[in-house]
Amino acid sequence: MLSVDQADRAVSAGAQFIVAPGFNQKVVDWCVQNEIPVTPGVATPTEIDMALDKGLNILKFFPAEALGGIRTLKAIAAPYVGVKFIPTGGINLDNLADYLAHPSVHCCGGSWLVKSNLISEGRFDEITQLAHEAMSVVRRVRT
Repeated sequence: MLSVDQADRAVSAGAQFIVAPGFNQKVVDWCVQNEIPVTPGVATPTEIDMALDKGLNILKFFPAEALGGIRTLKAIAAPYVGVKFIPTGGINLDNLADYLAHPSVHCCGGSWLVKSNLISEGRFDEITQLAHEAMSVVRRVRT
């Protein structure tokens, strides 16, 4: 969510949590005050510190690959024991295992799973196949 208004509309429509691309102080404060789970995006130690100050410890690492990928995440996460990250932005089947293998990674997001053209063209069998491939990686790394 990019604004409090968007977050409010999402919750009014039934959303049970909010995910944001960055750390928007107003959105985070609104969510915390309204007891709505929120996962803001972070890219720097300063933003992680801001999130910790609000009592948040599961954070979106975005845009993961553009920021240097798993190497950057490892470096940033090192001093933040207990903080879990959800990398998004450039995650795909080729790098998913590398992220999932790191202990600071809670889970990963990947738009490659459900590209808009696959939905609009009704290619749900391909979406299902991509999901099965991703789950295969998850099982291999996380079991």
